[in-house]
Amino acid sequence: MAQTQFEAAPLDSYAEQITSGIAMLGGLLTLPALFLYLSGMLRNGIAVTGMVITMAVALAMVVWLLLNYAVQPTSYVIEAQRVLIKRRWARAMPVPFEQIMGVSLAAALADMPRFGLRRSFNAGVFGYQGPFRLEQYGAVFFVATNRERLVALARRDRTPLLISPARPRDFVEDLRDVLAKQPATDTAESV
Repeated sequence: MAQTQFEAAPLDSYAEQITSGIAMLGGLLTLPALFLYLSGMLRNGIAVTGMVITMAVALAMVVWLLLNYAVQPTSYVIEAQRVLIKRRWARAMPVPFEQIMGVSLAAALADMPRFGLRRSFNAGVFGYQGPFRLEQYGAVFFVATNRERLVALARRDRTPLLISPARPRDFVEDLRDVLAKQPATDTAESV
């Protein structure tokens, strides 16, 4: 079977706004240090602590942005035995077919990452990554960039995985076709 690659959907407007806002805030935090430097207060030893603190916070924000950028999904590849989630700089995330019980569009979850309870990592900067607890749906794991193009992968013994290919309907159809051609696994052996 030839692999089929689906590009990740572009960031939705909420993720773009959050990403831009965090980047802008980090940039604004460097302004006091620039002012202190240009005013000569740093050369006289005055306000060094203020500059160090603002630069440390700005640096922490840059590191956080880079980490979120590193794990942003770029494409979803349907291979012979797995779905492979390729990310910008981080290692690709494989999802073996043995784990996948079903696949469907998840348009009803479009507002969930914003209003659900985030347990860790990221709810909008360069997309949505990490575990969430959604009020109506329970625990899920996001590796997505766009809330309007969500696809849910139901997994055995794991939380559902939500991804966002640019063409969600085509992804669901292709993955269903591939899964239907897979040999049936004996559930009695796996229990």
